[in-house]
Amino acid sequence: MKSYRFCLGAVALLVAPLFAMKAFAAPEAPQARDTGQAHTDPSLIVFDQRNAGKAVSFSYVYLPFDGYVAVYGSDVDGKAASDVLGYVPLAAGDHRNVSVEIGKDLKSGMTLWGSLYQDVDGDKKLDKGKDRAFWPDGKPLENRFNVL
Repeated sequence: MKSYRFCLGAVALLVAPLFAMKAFAAPEAPQARDTGQAHTDPSLIVFDQRNAGKAVSFSYVYLPFDGYVAVYGSDVDGKAASDVLGYVPLAAGDHRNVSVEIGKDLKSGMTLWGSLYQDVDGDKKLDKGKDRAFWPDGKPLENRFNVL
């Protein structure tokens, strides 16, 4: 009987810290405040893709606010050009398999860029003068993809 009590006591000593740790776990994420900022960053996933006429496809897009996914071409240096080739308005949230029509035929070897914007004025029309890019300077970062 003594060894049985000893085992129960040992188990209690081993398990008790686990319950105590839960009480000291990292605090939960703060609740949204009236700062106008979301806690999840915008993101998109796009892969190199086969020529599909005049449309490109984004595998995944997340927008913390209503906005747009836009497609840019490349300049002679391979960087994002300044003109938007096409865009599609999206409501805030997760989106999968988003298709964006662009204003010209895709050609094998083209390098394109994806970028995200917040629809500031609510008109569902991308205006780079009014709507806000989610990334610095309004330029796409590492969202480059190729037409195969």
